Order: sequence, then structure tokens, then C-alpha cells
Amino acid sequence: MAYKSELRTFAETVGEHREAEIARASEIVLEGGSVIVAAPAGMGKSWAARALAAAVRGRGRTVETVTCLRLRDDQLLDHMTPHAGMLIIKDAHLLGIDDIHRLADLAADPDSSVLITLDSGVSSCTSADTEQSRRELTLLWTERGIPRVDLSGVGYDEAVRIVEAVAGPNRVDVVTRARIVLLAEGNPQLLEELTREELYRGTYSARQQNMLLGPSYMSPRIIDFVRPLLRGLGPEEEYALVTLARLGSTPFARAARLVGSTALRSLLRRGLVSYDPGTPDCVVGRSLYARAALAIQTGENPLEARHVVELALLKDAAAGIDLSGAECAFVAEYLLNDPSHDPLDDMSPAKAADLMARAARHANENGMPGSARMFAHRSLSLEPTLNGVEQLSRCLVRQGKFQEAVDVIERVRVPHGDPKEDALYLSWWMQVLGRQGTSAERLDRLEAEARSWGTVDSVLDEWTAFSRARSRMMLSSYAEGVDEMERIVDSRDSSGPFVLRAITELMPCYVYRGETSKFERVLSLGWSRVAPAFAACSGIKRGDRSGVITEFVMQAALVRGAIGHDRAGLARELESFALRTVDSSDEYGMALANLASGHLALEQGQAERAENELSRALERVGYSTQTKWTTWMQILRSNALAVLHRYDDALLVEREISPITRESTPWLAQYSSHLSARMKALDGDLAGSAAVCRAIAEARSDSRFFAVRPLHVAAALGEDPARLLSDIEKLPDQEMWESTRLLEGHLRASVDGDADELERIGAELAELEFWWEAVFSFTTAAAIHAALLDDERREAALARADGIRLRLPDLQPVDDDAEPEDDCANETAGREQSRLAVLTPRELEVVTLAADGLTNAQIASRLYLSVRTVESHILQARAKLGAIPRSELKSIVRG
Repeated sequence: MAYKSELRTFAETVGEHREAEIARASEIVLEGGSVIVAAPAGMGKSWAARALAAAVRGRGRTVETVTCLRLRDDQLLDHMTPHAGMLIIKDAHLLGIDDIHRLADLAADPDSSVLITLDSGVSSCTSADTEQSRRELTLLWTERGIPRVDLSGVGYDEAVRIVEAVAGPNRVDVVTRARIVLLAEGNPQLLEELTREELYRGTYSARQQNMLLGPSYMSPRIIDFVRPLLRGLGPEEEYALVTLARLGSTPFARAARLVGSTALRSLLRRGLVSYDPGTPDCVVGRSLYARAALAIQTGENPLEARHVVELALLKDAAAGIDLSGAECAFVAEYLLNDPSHDPLDDMSPAKAADLMARAARHANENGMPGSARMFAHRSLSLEPTLNGVEQLSRCLVRQGKFQEAVDVIERVRVPHGDPKEDALYLSWWMQVLGRQGTSAERLDRLEAEARSWGTVDSVLDEWTAFSRARSRMMLSSYAEGVDEMERIVDSRDSSGPFVLRAITELMPCYVYRGETSKFERVLSLGWSRVAPAFAACSGIKRGDRSGVITEFVMQAALVRGAIGHDRAGLARELESFALRTVDSSDEYGMALANLASGHLALEQGQAERAENELSRALERVGYSTQTKWTTWMQILRSNALAVLHRYDDALLVEREISPITRESTPWLAQYSSHLSARMKALDGDLAGSAAVCRAIAEARSDSRFFAVRPLHVAAALGEDPARLLSDIEKLPDQEMWESTRLLEGHLRASVDGDADELERIGAELAELEFWWEAVFSFTTAAAIHAALLDDERREAALARADGIRLRLPDLQPVDDDAEPEDDCANETAGREQSRLAVLTPRELEVVTLAADGLTNAQIASRLYLSVRTVESHILQARAKLGAIPRSELKSIVRG
């Protein structure tokens, strides 16, 4: 797939280099040699040293560690005798001249094995004779011949392991994890600190990443962690760092002109500014360090007070030089905050309006609708433009003001003439109408207005054909309208966006109808069309204003997750997609990445992870014009909540969806029916749940894929496989997905009593990552072995089932021999736990301390928060728990 390349580059090339270097160092120390491990500050020297020490201890040798301190003499004097095991000298760059000479003698001794770690930064040495110490250290590998390995940051896979070691496997969603990984840039300690911060802050949004309006909150621990790298920054360097972080990727020559060549090169040497890997001729300020620089700033920077960069950019804009979206926003913010500077003094009303409209677009794309609204209003006050109207309506939609958005589009008259821009504007107008609720009168008004432009007649015709085909497909459960949609795909006259829209609609249709070859064809065709956007260095957001690329990717992910089409590969692709959406601050893409990841987790039986991903998706999607994705999130989350025995929450989420919407497509209807079956099963009504499963299969008897799965579930609930097999025989003869073939084969093997076939099917289901289905196959095989009195094979089958069941923490078996528990106590504890589950981690932490009797001031002091912030958390928590008084918190939190 096209966007696999980004994750491959990040996860494999960086990770493989690091692992190869650590493997080389391990080989040396295991053979009794000495080696130097060098890396920039915080890039994992200690992690590598611990790994090497564990390998040495595994060979039965001892390990002794000496941690060097700043400005201390004779630190190695007591360690000059040969060491039987391995001696680790940590932070050797802090040693003085005499100790470096001793270290050289130790490492050169053939009877000693010494592991030396040191920082490779430009200002690492802190001994009294810094330059001489650096030269002496250099001689260790240049003249003494001690091998040196240089470590880059940790790769993606190791970064994920670090994040999950701190947070657990299910508490950090795929998007938040992507943000942590990108911000940490391979630094293991920073990965840990950022993970802890995210656990307490709650859901990450694009607004938190953007520095246009200044820094967001940073924990004192992270500020203290990055503070050493900011020591000695002059005003010019500090201003350059913050400015480049705000502007994003900037060509080197332009950055040097804006902030000064000397300051820029100093920041590059320090590693606070880096070259953009997507566009090597561009530089970008590291936002984490820029935010920290602002947080510890003691007074206003004199260069910032003079607005040096803003005035330079304004001069460029007046001269006709094209500014980036971030640069437009930078200038627009200055103009709004300084009323004395009239933009019409520098440029024409048309140019000023365009600058403000582009600033509004940048703010909208980066999760700041409030700023976008101010910029858009200023743009329209200068001169009405198509871009200004679109951006004002977009920020109104983001704020939930759909009627106002429609009124703006319908009432503000703007010039038209660019077919591409007019087509995108029309697409947005139709999306807003669809979200607000279309009427024949409004649609007629839209069509009359759009045709008067004279640029979008063909687009209107395509919309009409597409909408008619889609309506027929949905109303007939894919029985009609498919041929019309296929003609859109195959026609040479169809535009690219409509071909991709049609492919997005056809993929679930082909799965439903069992047309595997057609599915593979349109999936391949779709990827070929989105590949150029993913290959572009600027990401997909700028070239996907209508959202068709993102929606194709998500629809493909949902369908592939359901049919078991390379689930392991799909998980990696979603991680890569999350990296892209975070890097481009694409809030809508983030929400859909959470949706697809949550769906995949639910299909794999990982309900806790699914619920976390889907709740984050709903928080991020906000007020979207694409209601079908919100419906998907709600239905899937209700299913995940049901698996977690949070019945009331599941019903509350489901009731937010209208019955008509739940039945609007066969796929939504299927998952909605699954919720009913799950609720009955988890409530102990297995017969009722099996009956619902059979009813689902009967309702979807025109789709072998949709019918076989619920029948297989019915077998797991105790239905007679022979009876279910008779239902399968009535299904239409369709092409089968591998997963469908295996599930059907399970039922046939159960009827035939073929344990060997069941074990083979279980192994293949496990390869497809159909975990609970694989467990069911092996336990069924074990039951057949038991009936044949073959205890050895029975135990082997159960062992394989138990091994797979470890991947299903939310679906552990019930121990029938366990002692009965106090049902009332369990019910009460479960009810209280369910109530607490609605709180964010920070709210739970605050109310726990409040339940222990701490005052707001004491809580604020302990958590490094303001008293008003603590009051806000407690009020929100009490509201979520049912507007309870503070005195009842203890009974809920502590039981």
C-alpha cells in the first residue's frame, strides 16, 4: 500500500540501524572485549547498557557499574584491578583527564571487559579541561582502537513497547501514541514522560500541537527534561526556534532570511531545528523544545516585541510573493492584534482578503475554529471571496452551528470562475446541506445557483448520477444501483473524486454479495488513485479538501478488518496513517484512524482497546458533516461496551442513533443486530442470543458472508451445528472469503466429528487473527477428543486454545468450579466501577484525592495544578456521576 512507506522508513530503517549497532556491541562484550556506546543525550544509552548487561549476566558473568559525576576527580581509582565480569562506565564524558587515562588503560587490558557510555553532543564534556578531555576521549577509538557504536533514537516498534510499558496496551489510542512517538523523536526517556503526561491530560487534539496562538500546557517534568538543551540560548536563537516551530517546514534560504543565518545554524548544531525528512531543503523547528522555551521565558523577547518576522512576511505578501498557510496565519494574527496596522496600507483589498482567508483555512485545518472565524470575518469585511465564505462556514460547522453555516453559503455572493475551486466549494455546500437536512427547495436553490456559475455543470451531473446510484443501492440492500455505480468507475468521463467515491461505496457492496474478484479489482484501482497523494511530501490533507481519499482509506480498512484481509498488515497501515494525520494536524483523519483501529480491535475480541479507540474517535470527530462515520463509531462503541459488561452505557450510546439510521445500510444493520445478540448472551440468555443470531442470518440470507458469521456464533452459544448447517445449505452460492470458508468448514467438521479438520481450521483462523473463532475450533476439537477418550490430544488442543486465549483479555472463560461469589457485592462494585469509567484519568485522580478528604488547595499542590483547575475537574466529575454532592465521592470511589 502506498502509505506503508512512511512507517517502513520510520520503524524499520531507524530501528534496524539501532538494533544492528546494539547487536555488534553485544557480540563484542560477550566475547570479553571492550566497546564504546555513544548517543546524544537521552537517546537510550542506558537502555542499551541494561540490555548488554542482561546478556552478560545470562552467560554467568558479573556486572559492576560506575556512574560518573560532574567535576569529580579520581572516580576510577578504585576500579583499576582487572574485573572478572564486565565493568560499565556510564557517562564517561564527565570524567577528568586523569580518569580518562585510567579508562584507556582499563579498556586496553585484554583481561578486562569494559562498556563505556558517553554523550555524543557538542557540549557534553563538563570537566575542568573540556577541550583536552574531549581530545583524550576521542583517542580511545581513533588511536587505541576501542570499537565505538553510535545509537540513533529508538525505532517505531521499540517506541511503542516503551509507551505500552508505561501506559499498558489499551490506555493510549493509536493517534495519541503517534503524537508521542513523533514528539519524542526516538528519545526513550522523553517517550516515557510524554506518555505519563498524555495519561493525565486526556484526549489529544490538533489544537494542542499547534503553536500559532502560543504554547499549550506542558508538565513541569517535561520542561525540566528538555531545559538542559535550552541553556545558553540567546534572544535571537530563542526567537528563531519559536518562529520556525510556528511556521512549520520552511525552505532553508527563506528561514535564514527571516530569522538570521547565524541563529539558524546554531539551532541546527544544537539539534533544536532539523531538516525536514520529507523535503530535505526545508528546516523545521522542534515544537516540543519551542514550547518549553516559551514556558520558561521570563520576559518578552525584544525581537518578538518588534514583530520582525511578521513585518518581513507582510512585505513579501505586498510584493506578490506567495506565502504558506502558516505564514498567512502568522501575519493575520499580527494584523488582528495590532489594529494600528491597516493591511490596506501594504496591499489591495483583494490580496488582503485572500491572505486572511488562507489564514482561516490554516486555522481550520489545525483545529482552531475560533481563530478561523476571526480571520474569515476579517477576510469577508475586506472583500467577499469563495475561500473566505467556505472557511467561515467550516468553522461554524466545527462549532456545531450548521444553520448559520448554510445561511452564510446561501446569502453571501462571491465571484466564481475557477472550475476546480468551484467544484470543491459545491462539494462542501452539499455536505453541509446533507448534515443539516436537505429539502427539495434547498436542493433546487443550490442547483440553480451552481449552474449560474457556468463552471460546474458536469460536476452537478456527476453528483446527480452518484446520489441516485447510492440511494438505490442502500434502499435495496445492494440489489439495485450497483450497475450505475460501476459505470461511474469505468467511465472515462468520470472525474477522479467521483471515481473514488464510487469505489468507496462499491467495496462493502462486493463483500456483501461475495464478489471477491471485483472487490480486489476496485481496491487495487482505488490505491492506484490515492498513491500520488500519499507520495506527496505535504501529506494528503492539502490535496484532499473534500475528504474522499481519507474516506476511501477508512472504508477499505473497515471492510478488510471484517473479512480478515491481512489484519496484521492492516494494523501497521493504520499506525502509519495515524502518524500522517498527526504530522499534518488532520483532526478528521485522526478520528477516522481511531474508528478503523477500534473496529479492528473489536473484530479481534479486544473490547477494552476497541472502546478506548472508539470513544476517542467520537471525541475527535466533533461536529462533522459526515454523519455516517459518527454512526459507525456509536454502533461499534456500543458493541464494545456490551462486551465489557457496561450494559447501561451501551444502551445509552445506541439510543443516540435513530432507528432509521441504524438500518440505513446492511453493514450498520448487521452490527446493530450484533449488539442485541451480545446483550442477551452477556445477560445469560444464551438461547435468546442464538435465536437473534439465526434471525440475523435469515434477514441477510442473500449474503453468504453476512449469514455464516452469526450462524457460527450461534454454534458457540450451543445451537445444534447440524441445524445451522441446514440453514447454510439454503444460502446462495457465492464466492467466499477465506474467513467465511473456514467458519463454514468449522460447522461442517463439527457435524462430522472431524477433530483433525477442526484443529487445522483453528490454526488457519489464528493466522488470519480471528482469535476467538480459533479458540472455539480448538475447544470443539478437544471435546471430540474427550468423547473418543483421547486425553493426550484433548490436552494438546486445550493448550493451543489457551495460548490463543491470552490475546483475548476481555473474553476469558468462566470457571464453572469456582466458589460462588456475593452477587450483590459484585453487582454494586461493578455498578460503581461503571460509573467511574466515564471519568477521564485526570478527573479520576482528582476525585480519588477528594474522596480521601483532601481540600482543593491540597490537591492542587500535590498535582501541580491551579485551585481553579481542581475545582473544574471536581465539578465535571460530579456532573458525570449524576450531580452527586462531594460528600458521596468516598462511597463511590472507595466503595
